[in-house]
Amino acid sequence: MNARRPRALMKRLLSWTGVVFAALYALAFLALYVWYLLREGTWFADLPLALAALPFTLLMRALNGGAYAFAGDMSGRVVAAGAFGSALAYVAGMIVESAVRALARFLLAARWSAD
Repeated sequence: MNARRPRALMKRLLSWTGVVFAALYALAFLALYVWYLLREGTWFADLPLALAALPFTLLMRALNGGAYAFAGDMSGRVVAAGAFGSALAYVAGMIVESAVRALARFLLAARWSAD
């Protein structure tokens, strides 16, 4: 087995755009949770938080067979939703970065081959 292969794979999985997307999502999710805590006990206090956690909630509903509740006072689920959303944002950023790099590589190759 080649020792450089795992290193090359890890290099491909490292994405600074993904890190930025994940950090922005985590900060937004944290801000929505603090906003929920300030408005706790009022109508629809956790609606923005529940909307931010929608990908996590939909996945858990699919895995549980259709029944899964999410609310701001369920701290374990809030943490899991924040971590899942951050991971999803990282993957989205990694895909965007890969697409931009591939496009740049294609355009540079086309530019140099036209000369």
